[in-house]
Amino acid sequence: MKRAGFVAAILVVVALIAVGCQRQQAQQQAPQQQAGQVPDLGGRAVRVATDATYPPFEMLDENKNIVGYDVDLITEICTLANCKPEIKSTAWDGIFPALQKGDYDAVISGVTITAERDKTMDFSDPYIEVGQVLLVRADESRINSLDDMADKGVAIQRGTTNDETATQLQKEGKIKDIKRFPTFDLAVKALLNRDVDAVIIDNTAASGYMGTNPDKLKVAGEKFTSEGLGIVVRDGDSELQSAFNAALKALKENGTMDRLYQKWFVDFKPS
Repeated sequence: MKRAGFVAAILVVVALIAVGCQRQQAQQQAPQQQAGQVPDLGGRAVRVATDATYPPFEMLDENKNIVGYDVDLITEICTLANCKPEIKSTAWDGIFPALQKGDYDAVISGVTITAERDKTMDFSDPYIEVGQVLLVRADESRINSLDDMADKGVAIQRGTTNDETATQLQKEGKIKDIKRFPTFDLAVKALLNRDVDAVIIDNTAASGYMGTNPDKLKVAGEKFTSEGLGIVVRDGDSELQSAFNAALKALKENGTMDRLYQKWFVDFKPS
């Protein structure tokens, strides 16, 4: 009985060791298997355009390096898809023509997926959902929602979905004036200088500008749109589109997307 019990104990230990080894092997193989689900781009360079005036998605740090959520995201995507992102900041006004002309392979710059844009370019799956809000000065007491904007003016970045929204709201008589700027930082500067009453901007970027201008800005009311942001590629570039979509799926499943959100939209404190 003692020997049988001893043998049984040995068998249990061996079984536990085998299970542990299998678990360790599975953990070691998981990243490889996950990466293997993403198309291999063969180490190719991917020229990526962004407008680095849109914190915390993309901005310049104190050393003039392009940093932000989108920058980290495309870097993680290329790690899985075996590509090398070459990221360059360019003016928003010409970012899509430059893509279509072949100067860039992709655009990642807080770009909203719209049916109109989808006619001339292709998008990845949405990687984050945002909504437009009213950004106002911290001491603003007249504006609590869109309902208070009928006799007031807004600033926007031209050529954006925020521009489209402002144009429609003006047609409906819900806002009075629109001032259009080439970048959002100039629109926010106009707000701080009291040249306009509010800026129509995505809620995540509003948080970024509130961070870079502490105690000077706030959001009035709630989000009044819901939009998905995607990575843009040239029309018909199924190779990049498929690789990006597969990598985004893997990054969502392995927790990287949650980590990047925490880093840039929760923990990030602009200097």
